[in-house]
Amino acid sequence: MPTKGAKKKLADLGAVAAGLAHEIRNPLNSLYINSQLLEEMLSALPDADKARKEELLSTAHSNLRVAQRLNDLLSDFLRFARPPSMEPVVTDLNRIVAETLRFMEVDFSRRGIELTTKLHPEPLPLLADEKQLKQALLNLLLNAQAAMEKEPKRIRVVTGLSAGRPFVRLQDNGRGIPRADRGQIFRLFFTTRKNGSGLGLPIVRQIVREHGGKISIRSREGRGTTVTLLLPSETRFKAMISGRSETGLLPERVR
Repeated sequence: MPTKGAKKKLADLGAVAAGLAHEIRNPLNSLYINSQLLEEMLSALPDADKARKEELLSTAHSNLRVAQRLNDLLSDFLRFARPPSMEPVVTDLNRIVAETLRFMEVDFSRRGIELTTKLHPEPLPLLADEKQLKQALLNLLLNAQAAMEKEPKRIRVVTGLSAGRPFVRLQDNGRGIPRADRGQIFRLFFTTRKNGSGLGLPIVRQIVREHGGKISIRSREGRGTTVTLLLPSETRFKAMISGRSETGLLPERVR
């Protein structure tokens, strides 16, 4: 449980991150808009020098991709440094998982990924911020997707109860995490992916911890990775929030 001093440091980091994001995002938006305009203007030009036109269009498109990637990275960093306010509601883990998977179905199909699910036969009630929990699951699914390079590509998602607590488990048969990297996977900006931000797993852990849950990862290099999110039941989460409130340590974002 964070101390008041730790909370103050996190709040200061969030304030700095917000100011930095504002200063960077304005020129970044200008770069993006100008690149879009340039791309449109070049597309409208006659094909007198087609090779040169295609070269300039490629450059403009590359600028758009870079600007979008920087914007995404900035958003992820801001999400980590200054998490949005939690809005917990009584919900069902099965439904959250099913809705997140539906969002990814088309992309999985296009990439030749076989998705199998085994959801608990009964609803799994919990008190959670649905949007944030979906974001955590989405990050894990994107990681699993990126880890699979060879056929067959398989992702299996299971929900259930462990000692009365709801859990969701995601298993892939991708390349796995090298033993030397396993102690660093939650370190900010650590990534082994070419275009990775190194923010996905830190954000997942942050969201899970805010919900009073735990994340565990098992991986075998060349065989795949299994990630389990163990979350508190509705009753347990309410008790946790009540306890934090009584000690004055309840984060502002869940008050």
